[in-house]
Amino acid sequence: MKTYAIHWKSIVNGNIGTGTKRFEKEEAERLAIELNENYPEINHEAVIPALPASEPAATEPASPPNR
Repeated sequence: MKTYAIHWKSIVNGNIGTGTKRFEKEEAERLAIELNENYPEINHEAVIPALPASEPAATEPASPPNR
């Protein structure tokens, strides 16, 4: 299942971010290692991104209106 993304942090200026493309765990870990070798000024790691607070994991059913 493709649930992992690449999270990165610049060692130079402190900028951070998480990619939007999803990978399987092994593929994401392999890519993070490759990116760290090719771009030593940026730290990359494979992560399962958290949902933003504005996007709940599940929505609750609507309550019926009171009459």
